[in-house]
Amino acid sequence: MKRVHIAPTLLDAQLAADALSSLGIVTHIFNANAAGALGEVPFMQAQPEVWVDDDGQEALARETLAGLRDAPLRDEKACPHCGEINPGNFMSCWQCGSALPD
Repeated sequence: MKRVHIAPTLLDAQLAADALSSLGIVTHIFNANAAGALGEVPFMQAQPEVWVDDDGQEALARETLAGLRDAPLRDEKACPHCGEINPGNFMSCWQCGSALPD
């Protein structure tokens, strides 16, 4: 097993693990419940870590996570139905549910 990511939060670790799992890479999250130990142990030892099962998939996992980290943010887009501004990665309006343009 190889560690491929140290996450600032458990949510970040879960998102990374989910992205890798979608590629068929088996992952494990360690220190998922270690936040309660902060103050008793150094914070670097309490941060969630994502590990891959197969050492041979380490490079692909690191490449994938780097691509996600460095991906540009999409511009915001206005809903054609209600005019609400939505993040660029939304496919439907959070306000009214209408489909957003690509």
